[in-house]
Amino acid sequence: MPPHPPLRFLAPAIDVVSGLACVVVWIAPHAFGPHAVKTIVAMMLMEFVLVHGAGFFAMVPTMAGGQRWQRVLATLGLSAFYLLFVLAICIGFGQWWPLPVFAWLVGGKLLWIASNQAADAREANRQVGTWAFSVVAYLAAVFGAVVLPLPRLGLTPAVVAGLQLPGGGEWIERPHTAVAGMAFYFFALAAFKVLLARRHG
Repeated sequence: MPPHPPLRFLAPAIDVVSGLACVVVWIAPHAFGPHAVKTIVAMMLMEFVLVHGAGFFAMVPTMAGGQRWQRVLATLGLSAFYLLFVLAICIGFGQWWPLPVFAWLVGGKLLWIASNQAADAREANRQVGTWAFSVVAYLAAVFGAVVLPLPRLGLTPAVVAGLQLPGGGEWIERPHTAVAGMAFYFFALAAFKVLLARRHG
């Protein structure tokens, strides 16, 4: 059965919105409030957790049976497990706002899984292909943002000093690498999903 028309392009639209938000914050760090940069850094950490678990998410179509609701429930079960890692991130940041961010990221993955009603080899290949691409795109985003001479734009040293980001490391000391990397990642993922949706449409 072909992908559900209202959903097959909604999942990549969520990735586009996320990517655009990253670009806006890169240019104007306080555009969405004082915690916008901190939110994107947390998104990068949470997406690492979800990419790690995406291999399991990719097998949902073959493990969970033929009904869309069964696949959604299986995905929610996996998400509940990975929620434990997100709670650790919440403790690290000392705040609970990473939870709705995690829900946003999982929501995009749920829409992508729910956008196809088939539970066959073709759908399994579609999900596995998305997972494989997400791994490559994430690694490219992380290492590319560190290696490439990306401009700081609005995230100048003075602005970063006032953000009071917790901990240390590349993403904390030079958060524009995380923001730019996530923008690339979300745009790349959206383009890949649109390509698959058109191919299987």
